[in-house]
Amino acid sequence: MAGPDKTPGQAPDKSPGNARGRSTPGARRETSAAGEERVAERRARRHGTDRRPERYLVAVAPPTDGHVFAAELDRDPQIRVVRTIGRARTADGYPHIALIETTAEKAAVLARTTALHVEPDLRLGWDAMPARGLGDLTDTAAAPVGEVQRAVVAVDDDGGRPVEGAAVCVFGGGLPAIGFTGPDGRAELAVPAGTAASAELLVVRPARGCWPARLSRPRLLPGETVHVTCERVTTTFPDFPGRALDSWGARAMGFDQLPPTHRGHGIRIALIDSGVSFGHPDLAGRIADGRDVVGEDDKSWREDLIGSGTHQAVLIAGRDDGSGVIGLAPEAEVHVCRTAPGGTCADLIEALDYCVGQEIDVALISVGVTQGSRLLADKIRQARQHGVACVAAAGDGAGPIAHPAALPGVLAVGAVGQLGSFPPASGIAAELSGPPAPDGLFAPRFANHGPGLDCCAPGVAVVSGLPPASYGPLGGTATAAAHVAAIAVLVLAHHPQFRPEPGRHPVARDASRVDRLFQLILASCRSLPDLGPLRAGAGIPDAAVAVGVAPWGSHARRHDAVPSWSGSPADPRAQEEPIRAALANLEAAMRSAGLISDGTRSA
Repeated sequence: MAGPDKTPGQAPDKSPGNARGRSTPGARRETSAAGEERVAERRARRHGTDRRPERYLVAVAPPTDGHVFAAELDRDPQIRVVRTIGRARTADGYPHIALIETTAEKAAVLARTTALHVEPDLRLGWDAMPARGLGDLTDTAAAPVGEVQRAVVAVDDDGGRPVEGAAVCVFGGGLPAIGFTGPDGRAELAVPAGTAASAELLVVRPARGCWPARLSRPRLLPGETVHVTCERVTTTFPDFPGRALDSWGARAMGFDQLPPTHRGHGIRIALIDSGVSFGHPDLAGRIADGRDVVGEDDKSWREDLIGSGTHQAVLIAGRDDGSGVIGLAPEAEVHVCRTAPGGTCADLIEALDYCVGQEIDVALISVGVTQGSRLLADKIRQARQHGVACVAAAGDGAGPIAHPAALPGVLAVGAVGQLGSFPPASGIAAELSGPPAPDGLFAPRFANHGPGLDCCAPGVAVVSGLPPASYGPLGGTATAAAHVAAIAVLVLAHHPQFRPEPGRHPVARDASRVDRLFQLILASCRSLPDLGPLRAGAGIPDAAVAVGVAPWGSHARRHDAVPSWSGSPADPRAQEEPIRAALANLEAAMRSAGLISDGTRSA
């Protein structure tokens, strides 16, 4: 998806040839081109379409100057240079890139030029199919709409208070229906008659503060309200957030075995995702700098429209004040590159260029594309040569490993969940892709998998910060990658191979540094043979083993217990009845899938 055009209230376009208010041949040509574009838009509307110009990445290898190259392109009346990416001159052979808007025909002509490389500017995303991810329901691509039935869903928390801003989705034999709850906790949905008559699933996902809820075969009757209750996070963890959360993911990866001095001081990490809620209480004074590469702005990265960026920032670098969520590497220097929502491959390349320029040590890449990009692969290679360790999410499309995670030199991370780490009524257990391991670990069906997956980490039902100043559970391979990126920070800061020592030359920032880091992380992994290498890779990395404070193999003794969903690990039920907690989640999964019934069809 293309980013928004510049308006008078935004920063001016700095691309060569795009000056405003000058009486020059270039300006007159631009005015003429703008008029032609308006004519084309009117013509498109007459045919029932409203198309925007297509965007392409055009690259030329050095020694051609990047600005001169962009100016040459901009002289063509069929091309508009949106921006250039990178510095005008580079010493490592990375090509100069111009992001342009033009027609497919013109792009094809450019592609025939020997000195140029041209490729579409791909939209970032996993191309997931939500209906399939929520139960492999009937394909709705050709489903008719027919009559529409009004349905009302009321969502409360387990304290009886309405839940505002929750997404409510109904799936069935016809087209799905979606709505959002208002201040009264009620959502009114327009449900196609075919869906209402054969409703298979109702899913509620609160924006913050509560666990999701899942209702199998809801009864949608005219004039009747379906009531759904979502359990609060504070019910699951009664002392939270006044007392710091004891995360199942941190325990599963051995972070609790680290000395208190291991905090990641002096290491720079960049979070490439949706920005960050700068005012979150757990992030006060924790974010060093950032860039909104989608909006081409140095301030708007401090807002998070999705929530995943804030979730990862708090998970990695949350302030250590005894409350909320304490970060896994709380003294790391955090940078933020906003590439979502609306980002493209060009934005990801520019974010990586930021990492190279700022000498970032670890780049957490939470976005990607399903197709290959030569320019993205070249930028990943350049970042590695400059010592930037790229840790990337495998993707959440339930398909093959996405890019850049699938590229050489990138640590590709998949997701696992843990039975007993979430309330049974949340329906999260229905995400199991197969039987869990004896210790309750399972691979979620949404996670991309296949050859090339390096390792896995907690990526289901992980509670962390959410915008603007709250908490809640999120999942995904990006959450899993955030755990591994935190280990990478700690290894670089504290492992003897990287720690500065008197009389020893500092480790050079190059590809060998990245390779050694990834070797230590993968060597620390606890194998998960029950899940298999296609879904678990080498297994789950162990922080204490990777950093060098625990011997290899010691992690196996730390993961035998299945936690209790009903409270903190100190809850007696977590010690006395771990099997009952696991069975409760399995029963919930079977109930959500319709394999067993409780005799009701509404909540």
